[in-house]
Amino acid sequence: VPLQNLVTPDRPIPLFIEKCVDYIERTGLTTEGLYRVSGNKTDQDNIQKQFDQDHSIDFVAMDVAVNAVAGALKAFFADLPDPLIPYSLHPELVEAAKIMDYMERLQALREIVKKFPPVNYQVFKYIITHLNRVSQHSKTTLMTADNLSICFWPTLMRPDFENKDTLSTTKLNQAVIESFIVQSDYFFHGGEVAESSSSEGTPPPHCHNMVEALLPLQLPPPLQPQQIQHTLPPDPLI
Repeated sequence: VPLQNLVTPDRPIPLFIEKCVDYIERTGLTTEGLYRVSGNKTDQDNIQKQFDQDHSIDFVAMDVAVNAVAGALKAFFADLPDPLIPYSLHPELVEAAKIMDYMERLQALREIVKKFPPVNYQVFKYIITHLNRVSQHSKTTLMTADNLSICFWPTLMRPDFENKDTLSTTKLNQAVIESFIVQSDYFFHGGEVAESSSSEGTPPPHCHNMVEALLPLQLPPPLQPQQIQHTLPPDPLI
């Protein structure tokens, strides 16, 4: 269903998004790997199905895992006919990401986001502000703005990964979403530019090949068995 069919002047944010965000912020801000760890697919589909049948449904009463709700929220954006960030603006965002001076880059991004259709702008502002709040709990969730942008940029931009040009701009696209998350107050709420402890002050490197382009999507490897084995007591028979 097109996004504009799900909102009204009185309710600029689709109710399903509001319910998901509310539940996640009430129950999930201490959940390690929020948005990175997949939820149960059956539970995720059931959340959407139950909501479609009854918009007043209470996720708390359903007692669903927060990762399933997070997955349902991402699926909502994936299922829209068009991505939340319009395809027509992707080239401009990539060019802005290449600007060397950090403040100039932020100013360019702020001008581009003003070109969003009003409905898209309001929902983008809402979801990015939410992701900023999630990032403020990264000590417990381990989900920094960088990690959240890795998880969310494909959902918000819906690139064609079979296109070589898309692969060459992967890191730039991710850096754009990270900038929006880190600087959400500046972009959407009239705030000052936030100080960032990440590499925000330097432009993302241009990816020259597909292998390099995919690197930012790699996540830390799981612990190897030898790293988590407990020391065994000496054999009493020896």
